[in-house]
Amino acid sequence: MPENSEESWSWLMSEHNRGKVGILIDPAVGFNELALAARASGRVSINDIGNMTREEITNLVNVLIDLKKAGHFAGFWHTVPESIDFFRSGRTHIQSMFAPAFYSLKGQGYQVSYASPSEGYRAWQGVMCLSSAVEESAKDMAYEYMNWWLSGWAGAYIARQGYYMSNPDKVRGYLSPDEWDYWYDGKPANSDLVGIDGTTIVARKGEIRPGGSYTKRLSNIAFWNGITTGYEYKLSGWNDFLTA
Repeated sequence: MPENSEESWSWLMSEHNRGKVGILIDPAVGFNELALAARASGRVSINDIGNMTREEITNLVNVLIDLKKAGHFAGFWHTVPESIDFFRSGRTHIQSMFAPAFYSLKGQGYQVSYASPSEGYRAWQGVMCLSSAVEESAKDMAYEYMNWWLSGWAGAYIARQGYYMSNPDKVRGYLSPDEWDYWYDGKPANSDLVGIDGTTIVARKGEIRPGGSYTKRLSNIAFWNGITTGYEYKLSGWNDFLTA
């Protein structure tokens, strides 16, 4: 990491990390993360990443293409296992990474750090939707599944991968006090905590979750991810970047 620097999206564009940067190939995520990085590093001026102008998109794509041609990026991952392999093989030293990949590497004994960017997180919400075309028994089954998903057990399961559920009060009953303190309250782990397989230790006693508590993390969001304004133009620019 760059020395004497607070955690920042700009690290993805630091010369210190040239040739060792991995990015998710999905433009709905990768483009937005690189927009945050380019803005944080002062390479581009972007007023609102969720509502970028065509000029801002064009300027960003030009910056990304120049970096790619200079060998700045080590690769573009498609899946969580691939992102793990990028890091484990030494192909990358820094990259976008989902929580399950980070905790998998920790569980395997790798020394990894999950940054809490000073500019704020790229946040996302996995929205479960019910089609208006669903009828009769299929609709009843869909509601039954949605009710189960929000009942608490599923939320506890994904909490052990580093994710949150929209109704944490239901989740709490399915986590041990030590798990709740670590995953949601941001307190030091009072014991070694295991992941979803029930055996692999993903947090050692005394460790604090990167970024802190649920409330603290939700209070530090720079951008909510999604299919934003001008997505078609972004997609065209992203393809130009990938093929440059």
